Amino acid sequence: MTLNTEREGKETLRRRASTPIPSAHQPGPRDRQLPVDPRHPPLGQSASYQAGDKSVHPRASWSSDSEESDSSGAECLYRVVLLGDHGVGKSSLASIFAGIQEKDAHKHIGEDTYERTLTVDGEETTLVVMDTWETEKQEEDEKWVQDYCMQVGNAYVIVYSITDRSSFESASELRIQLRRIRQAENIPIILVGNKSDLVRCREVAVEEGRACAVVFDCKFIETSASLHHNVHELFEGIVRQIRLRRDSKEANERRRSIYKRKESITKKARRFLDRLVAKNNKKMALKVRSKSCHDLTVL
Repeated sequence: MTLNTEREGKETLRRRASTPIPSAHQPGPRDRQLPVDPRHPPLGQSASYQAGDKSVHPRASWSSDSEESDSSGAECLYRVVLLGDHGVGKSSLASIFAGIQEKDAHKHIGEDTYERTLTVDGEETTLVVMDTWETEKQEEDEKWVQDYCMQVGNAYVIVYSITDRSSFESASELRIQLRRIRQAENIPIILVGNKSDLVRCREVAVEEGRACAVVFDCKFIETSASLHHNVHELFEGIVRQIRLRRDSKEANERRRSIYKRKESITKKARRFLDRLVAKNNKKMALKVRSKSCHDLTVL
């Protein structure tokens, strides 16, 4: 997998800065309108796209090693919202996605929405990652922004710290809120246990994260933003989860075949045996489901 941070013509990466929150003296939260600026679209929206729109628009790319390319040149854009308690690493994950180096992080203080094109399984998809869940504004504004975030995402990443059990419990509550607000929609939700490098401080076991993902019917992955461990896999997995829900079975099978060619023989054999045993054993089926909750290439 390669991470490209430059475009042709050596243009800088297009990145969206912080979206201003309406001030307290303006009308009530539900009546407020965010400013419209072609260079800075409303929170969670694109100046030229709606969710799933397609058009040719060159941007910096984050490419996975693939053997095919999208001959149509079409590109789709989706909003990914980061949820979770303060300090769990949401901004660190967003910065890695945006290609921001740690030494340059101080230059991007205040930015909370990032747009980037990923090439996954030979096709381009643009993600707008929104790190807008927390705000330093008044409590009334914060509630309004959080309600808005719950409604505009095409995919959600719920982050907790494996070193903080309370953040894990909050993540479970957020999943319940999403189910209530977006219950009729088949949207990708990924539970992320961040800071996996802090082994000695661990308060939430891997098995607990997986069990929570199975109960709440979402995907699960552990990451380490400080080591960049599984961060690329997370965002590429988001793209695959969106496609699995959006596109036809044939299109997904074609992409799946590309991915499978890279798998080891051992992993292929293990998956086949799991499916075979699970057919006639309900307990084993639940166990297999628990195993597959961290496989971001399947539903």
